Amino acid sequence: MTSQSADEIPFMQRVYDRIWVLAILAFTFFVFVYVIWGAIDVFSVPLG
Repeated sequence: MTSQSADEIPFMQRVYDRIWVLAILAFTFFVFVYVIWGAIDVFSVPLG
């Protein structure tokens, strides 16, 4: 049987083990992507 300390656990595994951190990261990613996508869409409309 092996024991793992916090230093041996990869960073992404620690993120996946914390469901709220993962949810916040996912929410932040989607909000960030949609804001950039919306800004590109708004600024790509020609002036009338």
